[in-house]
Amino acid sequence: MIQLRAVFCLMALLLPFSPAMAQYNFDPNNADEQGRGIKYFGSAKDERGALIAGASILVAHEYVMVTDATGRYRGNLDPLYTGDRTAVGCSKPGYAFVKVTKREGPVNAVKQTVQADCVLRKIK
Repeated sequence: MIQLRAVFCLMALLLPFSPAMAQYNFDPNNADEQGRGIKYFGSAKDERGALIAGASILVAHEYVMVTDATGRYRGNLDPLYTGDRTAVGCSKPGYAFVKVTKREGPVNAVKQTVQADCVLRKIK
């Protein structure tokens, strides 16, 4: 019994250090992948982690993408909109903005990517 508890304690300690996995995989047959540009993708969630459909994602104060029924979005933008220099925001009526987390994909990848995930808080 003590050994089982030790295993569970070890698993609980190591769980936060598991590698992060992106929600995007390059598929050259996908029409979105053909042509130049940077792939922006991600999700909108509430503070509890529930995905939010119909949220607007604003990239560079110029481009708007909307999350689908699963709370996710994706789009291909001009290559000048790199993740390190491009502002991303999100909104939805009835929600307040909390934060955006951005992560760029590998520099040497076939298709450059930026994952931008938004968190919104339901207004009471």
